[in-house]
Amino acid sequence: MIPPLFALFAWPVIAVAFFRKLTLPVAVAVTIVGGYLLLPTRFYVNLPLLPTLDKHSIPAIAAITLALAFAARGRGLQGLLPRSVLPLALIAILIGSSLLTVLTNGDVIRIGGTTLPGMRVYDGFSAMLGAGIAILPLLVARKFLGEQAGQRVLLTVLAFGALAYSALILIELRMSPQMNNWVYGFFPHGWSQHVRASGYRPLVFLQHGLRLSIFLAAATLAAAALSRSAAADRAKLLALAGWLLLMVFASKSLGALLITLVLLPVVLFLGVRMQMLIAAILGVIILAYPMARASGLIPVERLQAAIAEYSPDRAASFGTRLENEEALLDKAAQRPLFGWGGWGRSRILDERGNDVTIADGYWIIAFGVGGWARYLSEFGLLVVPIVLLFLRSRKRPVSRETAGLSLIMIANLVDMIPNSSMTPITWLVAGALWGRVECLAADRDDTVPDTDATPTPTRDRPASAGLSPAPDRRKTPYTRQTTLKTRHGGRPAR
Repeated sequence: MIPPLFALFAWPVIAVAFFRKLTLPVAVAVTIVGGYLLLPTRFYVNLPLLPTLDKHSIPAIAAITLALAFAARGRGLQGLLPRSVLPLALIAILIGSSLLTVLTNGDVIRIGGTTLPGMRVYDGFSAMLGAGIAILPLLVARKFLGEQAGQRVLLTVLAFGALAYSALILIELRMSPQMNNWVYGFFPHGWSQHVRASGYRPLVFLQHGLRLSIFLAAATLAAAALSRSAAADRAKLLALAGWLLLMVFASKSLGALLITLVLLPVVLFLGVRMQMLIAAILGVIILAYPMARASGLIPVERLQAAIAEYSPDRAASFGTRLENEEALLDKAAQRPLFGWGGWGRSRILDERGNDVTIADGYWIIAFGVGGWARYLSEFGLLVVPIVLLFLRSRKRPVSRETAGLSLIMIANLVDMIPNSSMTPITWLVAGALWGRVECLAADRDDTVPDTDATPTPTRDRPASAGLSPAPDRRKTPYTRQTTLKTRHGGRPAR
């Protein structure tokens, strides 16, 4: 049995080995994705004046620190912060609104025998620090995973990471979800939620089986996207996508399975332009979801009726969730701009002071705690790069890798409606998309033409984004048709 504290603080040491042996984009992706998949959940260290140290923050801090330390070994976008005003403004609002939420919630709430304390300025600085730590994966991915080769790396790490994880999933399907117990000595969630029909819902080292399901959905879409851009390995990658789809089915989450079944044909059969159009439309709908939900524009009753035809029990659960969302929206409307803050202040208490609400969806949690300021800035950082990439795809080519990551983000965003599935992988994908926006805006064209041919390998851009040692970093510039520009005498132009 491994002590959870030891595992958390050993991860930066393991990350050093990643950065010494692997290329910089691969090391960044493996450090954050691997930490999310393998470190103990619901175990953290809270020190005064420092951010909470857990499986989300420690890999992110390690990745960005080591990436900057090893930056000379690899290429990346200039600076750590985005270069354009829009993402900088969204980041500033997300962090700054955390303090404003605290400053507008200094009142004490007393209901029945329950007292919810007013928030202090100290809580505001703590919330700002937490928001800053949360977006570290976005910053490091924007810098090192924004180019097409880096995006192929991220898709590869997601797909093959899930393949390796499937061995542990199969063990839990057969033996019950005991992996966290066996390795770290505790079970991270309620046991009853992981018994389904005549079997079990696996969760391995994640917080809940639903988070495992949406990760497997993302990995399935990643394998499918890779199969569209690698003709030589297409059969193997399609087989991988099929295996991961079976894992989604075995994880016993109807929502993740439906999301995968809807988006997988989009990845496999539609062109890049159509993929980006679908992703952009769904992204805008999700960004406007609280307003549409409050105004009754979302046909939730028809959706509940459709679910009832499949499973009356799940329809009843869905109806309970809708009732709670409506009650929480009504309370959020009382402080719509900056929300109610933490300490459970956004929840609903009965006359005795008992919490009578169920808040499952991340969107309603974020909206209730931080109001429109937090919701629009946080979800804007996830949705806006997809919309910008679609708009710019009219003039500049968008690769299949970028389209695949956009649809992975949409799958995650759709899942945030019923579930709390905001993870470091969410921010990692968002950062890679923002990096791609910046590459196109700066006229850095490293996109391979949208064909079924396998990209021609170069010294600094391998054909397969495998876990290989750092290559020779001599730059080989490409034109839009991937023809080499030369000066007199045949030397590459810089």
